[in-house]
Amino acid sequence: MLEVTPLRYFVSAFELGTISAAASGHGISQPSLSQALQKLEDAIGTSLFVRSRTGLRPTPAGRDLYHHAQSILRAVGEAENRFLKEPPLRLSLYTAPDILLPAFQGAFHALRTTYPTLEMRFEQAAADAELSLVDKACAPKNHKYRELYSEPYVLAVARSHPLAGRNRISMNDLQSVSLISRRYCPNYDALLTEFALAGLPLNFSAEAVNDQQVLELAGLGFGAAILPAGHLKMKDTLTGVPLDHEGLERRSVGIAVKKTAFADEMFRTWMTGWATLPIRL
Repeated sequence: MLEVTPLRYFVSAFELGTISAAASGHGISQPSLSQALQKLEDAIGTSLFVRSRTGLRPTPAGRDLYHHAQSILRAVGEAENRFLKEPPLRLSLYTAPDILLPAFQGAFHALRTTYPTLEMRFEQAAADAELSLVDKACAPKNHKYRELYSEPYVLAVARSHPLAGRNRISMNDLQSVSLISRRYCPNYDALLTEFALAGLPLNFSAEAVNDQQVLELAGLGFGAAILPAGHLKMKDTLTGVPLDHEGLERRSVGIAVKKTAFADEMFRTWMTGWATLPIRL
């Protein structure tokens, strides 16, 4: 007879690719998860994974069981919600306007697979959320902050733009560029201050309320934008030119965690997916 808990462990191991990541996501030891997988293999009479130093590779039987397990666990979750009358888990999140979600798909995937019935709600303010993706300067005081990565700023321009082939671009060069304003960016005021001190005016041709809009506007030719370099992976019609100015070179991105036991639990699960599928910059 197949049991639900080993199936949940199996699905996590299949999707995360390692025993350690799956065990961490469920808050159990690696030996305990390995024993559960062995029990499942004994029950169905075949191996589900080929194990190596680099992780787990599913066998044909493992791939077949994975598809069945998803349906089984979905049905179990629906039955639990209907008959056990337990309140659903609800997680509140906040994402700053200068942060794009695709970079964190592994982390969100870990939440979804570990808690299939989890309900997510996005807040309008970081202070109201249990998990917030923000620049360190924007982390709420009642949250713990964990830096995830840093990345350079670049001038994002269309590939046909006259500056597209430059190795670097100076502050003086930016005077001749029509820029898309990003007032919500934590470093926006610093950018204006740097140019004001140098006596250099900036020319703005558009203003956005989040970076997804900036990417679309830049791609349509409404102007260039000073953006985090990682954003350009989302828009292949744009290219980035490094900025030749020390004060505008990089930004840091992290996750702010509300100081509650539930937020800590969600954060630990979130990090299992982040550690498995990190952003590449």
